[in-house]
Amino acid sequence: MRKILISMLLASAAAGPAFAAPRDWSDRQQTQEGRQSQREERQSAREDQQSAREERQSARDDRQPAREQRVQVREQRVNDVAAQARGPAQVDVRQQAVERNVVREQRRDARQDARTERVVQHQQVIDDRQQDMRETRQLRQSARPTPNVMHTRNPLIVSDTPQRGTQPPLRAERRRSPDVHWNTSWRNNHRYDWHNHRRHHRSLFHLGLYYDPYGWGYQPFSIGWRLWPSYYSNRYWINDPWMYRLPYAPMGYVWVRYWNDAMLVDTWTGTVVDVIPGFFW
Repeated sequence: MRKILISMLLASAAAGPAFAAPRDWSDRQQTQEGRQSQREERQSAREDQQSAREERQSARDDRQPAREQRVQVREQRVNDVAAQARGPAQVDVRQQAVERNVVREQRRDARQDARTERVVQHQQVIDDRQQDMRETRQLRQSARPTPNVMHTRNPLIVSDTPQRGTQPPLRAERRRSPDVHWNTSWRNNHRYDWHNHRRHHRSLFHLGLYYDPYGWGYQPFSIGWRLWPSYYSNRYWINDPWMYRLPYAPMGYVWVRYWNDAMLVDTWTGTVVDVIPGFFW
């Protein structure tokens, strides 16, 4: 029985391919035909697309001259408008540049003038100082006799001790520097116009309270009177005479403040050489 079954199975297996072969060939044939049809459809679609592209390109080529003409007209119109808008602006820019150059040149000229003026002023100051030195040298070297104002009408009271209304004795030892014959003609020089200078600079001449070293109070001193040393100590010196438009003091002399008076004093003998009453206030 078993052998019969095995024989039947082998016979059916051998007959199976014979029946299946015609069916498989028919299916492959149909598949190939379908694929060929699809290829033809795709080729037709590509040809239609190519034809459509050629038509569109032809239409664009036909419209290109008109488009280019419209673009040129539009660009020309834009350029005209821009030129009209830019014309005055360029003129304004050029005008502003010219004005800036003019202002720059004016500033340069002003700086040059200021530098020139500073140089001139500096040279003027140097010339004034040299002139002061020359005039002071002339005053020191003057051989003119002592003016009459140097002589006092009242007899000079000499005392060995400081007392009101007295003067110290003349020093016996010889001075180291030569005598100076001071000339009061400097008052006629407009450069020493201290009146006008005080009128414009009153604060310079306002020195405040005066401390009398002896407490004797104010008494006018005339030229030729000898002061006690405490009156011409360095606390009363006028260190910068030119600030008050006074001539520079010769060597061995000094301008001092006595109450509201300005006096030129010989520091060796204490003699008053020049005096300006009411100089300060």
